[in-house]
Amino acid sequence: MKCLIVDDEIFCREFVATLLRTTADCDQAGGGSEALDMYNRALASDEPYDVIIMDIMMPGMSGHDAAMAIRSIEKEQKIDKRVNILMLTALNSANDAMDSFCNAQSAAYLVKPVSKAGLFNVMTKLGVL
Repeated sequence: MKCLIVDDEIFCREFVATLLRTTADCDQAGGGSEALDMYNRALASDEPYDVIIMDIMMPGMSGHDAAMAIRSIEKEQKIDKRVNILMLTALNSANDAMDSFCNAQSAAYLVKPVSKAGLFNVMTKLGVL
């Protein structure tokens, strides 16, 4: 499985990568713009990501904005198999959940701190594990 972990906090990226080290080939991005660039490069090289694990609140381009941009690219390029986007946040609010599912069209939502059991449970439900 190919995974992109996007978070402005390196500790969070490294933690999630450590949780997935035996099950996924993980790339990391420090923000939404970098994630979008990496997503486009993966598509261009015909090695798309299976899942993108992305923080919602980041400076510059937010996780919501990056996810919506990814969905727009998928639509423009008529990509049938959309990437699974798993949104992460430190905030546990109904508004964040609604924004993630409705606006950013994410496949799932997790509240930090992320546990291995919680992450693997969601990724199993998404069918990527």
